[in-house]
Amino acid sequence: MRALLWLGVLVSLVVAGAGSATAAPVDLSAGEREIDDAVCQDFRRAAKWNLAWTATFAIAAAGSAGIAVFASNEWLENDTRAGLYVTAAKATVGVIAKLVDPLSINVEGLCHDRHPASAAARHALLLEAAQRERNTLLLNILGGLAVNTAGLLYLGYGRGAWESAWVSFGIGTAVGVASTLTAPVHSWFLDRRLNSPQHIAAVPMIGRGSVGVALAATW
Repeated sequence: MRALLWLGVLVSLVVAGAGSATAAPVDLSAGEREIDDAVCQDFRRAAKWNLAWTATFAIAAAGSAGIAVFASNEWLENDTRAGLYVTAAKATVGVIAKLVDPLSINVEGLCHDRHPASAAARHALLLEAAQRERNTLLLNILGGLAVNTAGLLYLGYGRGAWESAWVSFGIGTAVGVASTLTAPVHSWFLDRRLNSPQHIAAVPMIGRGSVGVALAATW
C-alpha cells in the first residue's frame, strides 16, 4: 500500500515537471521580441502580397487581351486596341516576375518555433529580410518604370498614339505605386532604425558678402 502511494507521488511529480518544462516560455529581450514581431508579420504579409498581385496582374493580362482580341472595330479604335495589347504585355511581365522571384522571408527559429534562434541569428534573419524587401521594392520600382517607358515609347513613337501612350503609362505607374505601397517593409524599416547610422553635421556656407551655416544629415 505504501509502495503504491509513493509510486503515485512520483508519477505526479514527473508529469508536473514535464508539463512545466514543455510550457516554459522562451525569455526574449525587448529587442529580440521586436525583431520577431517585424519579421513574422512580414512573413505573413509577403505570402498574401505575392498572391494578391500575381492574381491582379493575371486578371489584367487576360482581361486586356480578351477585350483587344474579341471586341469589334465599332467598339474599339485601333490605337485603343493597341493600348490594350500593351497593357496585357505589361501585366504578363508582372505575373512572370512574381512567379519567378516572389518575396520570401526566412523565419527559421522565429514565430514561436520550437527551436528558437539565438540573438545573433535573429539579427541575421532581420538583415536578410530587410535586404529581400529592399531588393523587391527596387525591382518593383525600376522594373515597372522600364516596362511602362517601353510601352510609352512603342505607342507614342511607334504608332503615333500619344494619348493612348500616356494613359497606359499613367495607369501602369499607378499600379506600380500601389504595389510598392502595399509591400511588407517592417523588417527593412526596423533594420534601418537599428543598424543604419544617422549623422548630423554643420557645414559652413561662405558666399560673396554672406556667411551661413547649413545642416547636413544622413539616415
